[in-house]
Amino acid sequence: MRRASLLLVLVAMLAFGGSAAASNGPPVACGATCDPGGGYTGCKTISATHTSSAWLVYSIRHVLVVSYCKRLGVITSISIVAHYCDAAGLVSCSPTVAWKTGGGVGNTWATFEAHAQWTVNTLHIYNNTDVVGLTVPTIDG
Repeated sequence: MRRASLLLVLVAMLAFGGSAAASNGPPVACGATCDPGGGYTGCKTISATHTSSAWLVYSIRHVLVVSYCKRLGVITSISIVAHYCDAAGLVSCSPTVAWKTGGGVGNTWATFEAHAQWTVNTLHIYNNTDVVGLTVPTIDG
């Protein structure tokens, strides 16, 4: 009888513990359309790109990549995971600085700005600072 009672208590604890853990866990990952009022839960990586080129002379691609996680629509973690340039032809490009300009952890949105310096190699007559902006949207899906 004692073993049966102990087994019954153990099964009840596992059942309630499992349901408690399930209720504290994140809901199904979906956007506002399928979870009204709750918001997106999950992690994503997004990127912004700016390109420039002159046919047969140069081409540049400036890229910023940000990863973030949200729980019920609120950002819980966010970081810049890549900031780089691809350049071809008679030009060089160097990513310089990138930073968060607004929002972030504790908000439903965030904005970032990234800069790169590029120059025409052979003549050094033209220098440019390229700027890429990136926005983490309020509503994810």
